Order: sequence, then C-alpha cells, then structure tokens
Amino acid sequence: MAGLGQSAPHTCRCAAPKEGVTPRNLVVCIDGTSNQFGTKNTNIVELYSHIVKSDDQLTYYSSGLGAFAKIAGSSLGHQVSNGIDIAIGGNLQRVIMTAYRWLSDNYRDGDRIYLFGFSRGAYQVRALAGMIARVGLILPGNNEQIPFAFELYSKTDDDETGLAETFKKTFSRKDIRVHFVGVWDTVSSVGFGRGKMLPGTTSSCDHICFFRHALALDERRVKFLPEYVYAGRADSLNNDHIKEVWFAGTHSDV
Repeated sequence: MAGLGQSAPHTCRCAAPKEGVTPRNLVVCIDGTSNQFGTKNTNIVELYSHIVKSDDQLTYYSSGLGAFAKIAGSSLGHQVSNGIDIAIGGNLQRVIMTAYRWLSDNYRDGDRIYLFGFSRGAYQVRALAGMIARVGLILPGNNEQIPFAFELYSKTDDDETGLAETFKKTFSRKDIRVHFVGVWDTVSSVGFGRGKMLPGTTSSCDHICFFRHALALDERRVKFLPEYVYAGRADSLNNDHIKEVWFAGTHSDV
C-alpha cells in the first residue's frame, strides 16, 4: 500500500454516446451485511441521500445481505435463517444479480456506470464490475439468462472462459465498461475465513476506468480484514486509475 511510484496517465475508456443522445449516470449503491436505513446510517446511505435523482441520473440502493430478514424475522425460524444466510453468504449472488438486472433494464448507449459499496457490499459491487467485464451487460428481454451468466462469470477454468466470451457475444451489449467504483473497507467474508475470490474482485482493476477504496486505519479485528486490489502490492498500483487510501476510523465509521 505504501511507496507508490509515479502515476501513469489514464483516460476513461467508456463508449462515447451516440450523436444527439444525452448520456446518463447509472448509480448503484450496495450496503454492508444487515445494514439498512435507520438512525445511524452507513456511508452508503449518507452518499445515496446526497445523490441527485433525476432523468439524467438514475439510482439504485440495496440494503445489504440479511437486512430484510432482520426486519421480518420476528420468529426464531426467521432469525436462524438470517444468521445462516449471513454466515454462508447465501444471498451474495442474489444481491449481485438483482443490481445487474437493474443495470441491464436501464442502460442505454453512452451511459456511465457508477458502483458504490461498503463492507460486503463493497465486495459485491467489485464482483458486479467483474461480471460485466466477463459476460457483458445482458440485453433487455434476456433476464432468464442472468443466473446462468453469473454461473459463467464465477467459474475460472478455460472451458468456462471460452463459453463466457461466446455468451457475451450472443446475449450482451458490446464494449460496456464500468466508469467508477468507489468502496469503503471491502470485506469478502464476515466472521469466517476467506474463501475463493470471484473473478475481477481482487486480481485486477483493468476493467474499471477509475477505482477508489477507503480503508479503516484503526480496524484490528481479523474478521474485517480488507480485500486490496492486487493483494495490496505497491508495485502493481503505479497508475492513477487505482487509489487505495487509509482513513482514521474502524470498519463501521471510516
């Protein structure tokens, strides 16, 4: 993380809008595990509350893994289900696919995609960017293919890589890139050891025009170990489209 070299110049590689078409911003915000609107809100809620909502800037907010069950789970069964869901990440792909579908339904040529996330939600928006890079952004009317698209995205063997590329050419828009990813303290696993990383979450940011990551300097708990880009290797971060910066605070208040 420290000792970054001189930054290399970087320019946005998003597709230009068609002549006469006004590009829009599509903004996705995904909160952390069991976070939701309340009296003490996360940075994601605070950010979302200040984002202009208009015809030129469409917004989407997801309250994070396990949040709904925490509200609805008045019975022991619901509470246990919620706990299991959080522990094993059973809803991780559902949150990603729902945000992916929203982007698919709303995107038009020239729009710019902005993704923001906190904690586990930060990992999910990074996965969402990776999914778009690997299988493309599916064309409207093909929503039934989204679960299969996620399956193709999540596998890394050579056969699946070739199939993902064929899927992208068949069902998806061409040359869609994520313009900006902004995240707070990315965590891939809450309370359990780190598992296999989804493609494009920690190994690379080449598919994203600009990546910004705020990290909690005072967080010491093992279960909140952050997921850096390129595993935090300083020699891999010598360009200005990736910035990972430490800020005072713990995981919940950075």
